[in-house]
Amino acid sequence: MSSFKQRLDTPAGLALALAIGFGVVLAVVVGAGRLLARAEHPNGSTGFDHAITTWVIAHRTGALTAIARGLSTIGSQKVLTPLTLLVLVLLVLRRHLVAAGLLLVTWLGAIELYSLAKHLVGRPRPPSVLWLTEVSGKAFPSGHAVQSLATFVALVLAVSFWAPRIRRPGLVLAIGLAAAVGCSRVYLGVHWATDVIGGWLMGAAWLVVVLTTAAHIPSTEGSGSLRVGPCGPSSSPP
Repeated sequence: MSSFKQRLDTPAGLALALAIGFGVVLAVVVGAGRLLARAEHPNGSTGFDHAITTWVIAHRTGALTAIARGLSTIGSQKVLTPLTLLVLVLLVLRRHLVAAGLLLVTWLGAIELYSLAKHLVGRPRPPSVLWLTEVSGKAFPSGHAVQSLATFVALVLAVSFWAPRIRRPGLVLAIGLAAAVGCSRVYLGVHWATDVIGGWLMGAAWLVVVLTTAAHIPSTEGSGSLRVGPCGPSSSPP
């Protein structure tokens, strides 16, 4: 066991652990998508999805539509990409290289996970007559749900390396915002509710993989080692 832990602490071991975790998360989500297909109607929805979407459409208003569109934009790559790159640059300039690496891996890994899962599952989106915004590609899992949860949480944990007091309130805000982004996709009619739930679970699982692997990274930001506590990674003294 000790020799296995020593191998895991090497760069090659850490990369292998991430790759295995990536594969497991992808396989589980694709398997869930295939099982979900057995309960789908011809339009791709389940009874649960149909009930949620029908209720949401019946309660649409102009104000809620504007809010949903704004939330959807916040959870898109149009916002997440420049925001993530900006934080990465700041982390590197401050020599928080571990935090920068974790953020980069979480962000890019989440994108690849949902892109592959969408292709492998191939679930159709809701009928276009329901859409309040233009979209393309397949439905399951929701890319907005995966990316917003994984990236918002990773951003908070990364920034908390130099501002630790923001960690707990920041995590609450990140999770709440990711929940709102996911709900906005159902409201806008471009995803079924199970697409969003699957996306949240995929994003959360990928975060667990990254943070668990991070626990084995020796700190380059001081004399201590990196530990992962209840609210994410932090540097600990030797």
